[in-house]
Amino acid sequence: MRGRFALTGRGVATLGVGAALAIAGSVLGRVELMFVGAVLWVVVAFGIVALLVVPTPVAVERRLSERRVAAGDSIQVTTTLRGGSTVFVEAAEESVSSGLEAETAVDAASRTVDLTVRAGRRGVHAVGPMRVRMLSPFLVARHERVLGGHDEVVAVPPVVGLAPLRAPARFGGESRRRAAAAGQGEDDLIPRPYGPGDSTRRVHWRASAHHGRLMVREEEPESRLVALVLLDLEHSSWRSRAAFDTGVSACASVVGMLAADGFVVSVADAVGRDIAAVGTPAGMPDFLLTCARIERHRDTASAEARARGADVVVAIGRFVERPEGAATCVLLASDGAHETAAERGWHAAALTTDVAGSWGDAIGGRFR
Repeated sequence: MRGRFALTGRGVATLGVGAALAIAGSVLGRVELMFVGAVLWVVVAFGIVALLVVPTPVAVERRLSERRVAAGDSIQVTTTLRGGSTVFVEAAEESVSSGLEAETAVDAASRTVDLTVRAGRRGVHAVGPMRVRMLSPFLVARHERVLGGHDEVVAVPPVVGLAPLRAPARFGGESRRRAAAAGQGEDDLIPRPYGPGDSTRRVHWRASAHHGRLMVREEEPESRLVALVLLDLEHSSWRSRAAFDTGVSACASVVGMLAADGFVVSVADAVGRDIAAVGTPAGMPDFLLTCARIERHRDTASAEARARGADVVVAIGRFVERPEGAATCVLLASDGAHETAAERGWHAAALTTDVAGSWGDAIGGRFR
């Protein structure tokens, strides 16, 4: 693109002085004054023509050390100017979106600009385009151009290490057996009557002797504990965007901990709309990308926690009524109502910026 030309303060002053001298020379009949005035005008014209004639950079090449970063961390950006000459380049600066903070900007007439960019908050951000300012000879004119597009940087919520949630006794013997078997890949074997087509290799002789007829082994699919994580997306449930970002970080941390402990985790919002499902720790990178794009919204539906058949329910946000059917319900409250929630059966604590501390207060060491 051609960009934008503008006279500098020196250029405007030079034109003004040149015009004044030319007028004075004409009135006074002094040719030398008119000549100096004309020279000053030529100086300004020469500066503008030089910016137009000398080839300038036409493109940029940008390299990012990372395209996905945890909120609060930094990445390195190296941008190189391509084509033309940098002899008149006064400054070359990368534009960054509001969620990013440029910690070190280099504005020198060089082909390479190094930038340290910090992800100030969770979300999808942009680095670029680059603004290049060129200054003419005699510093009388300036030309500004915008080069290149932008590169996307995804800032995912930071995942905090949390104390594991062990299955409490009231899960019952079946749940404890399922928790022990989760992720081991070993199937329980139960007998069933022999049928046509069954291989004799599968005959269970001990069961056959017990039942008085041929029995074969039947594989029982592995059973795993199920957890449901509820994240309140209602705008009024959070004091600020920063508080909501803390809630998203808490959600990601809880999901990561549960998945590592062998739970099959479903994530939904406060009114039951599905957000994601994480079956193993390998699913966390995709889930974090989903978390980076989650935003609050205004919803007329009321928040109501429902267990949906889960063994463990963890709610983050503004919830009051404890869901029925879940053996364990943990609440990280965003509105300070954790004491009321605790009276209704939640293991509750106020959610603060110390996510690990809030989680520890909620579970209170009772499940270890």
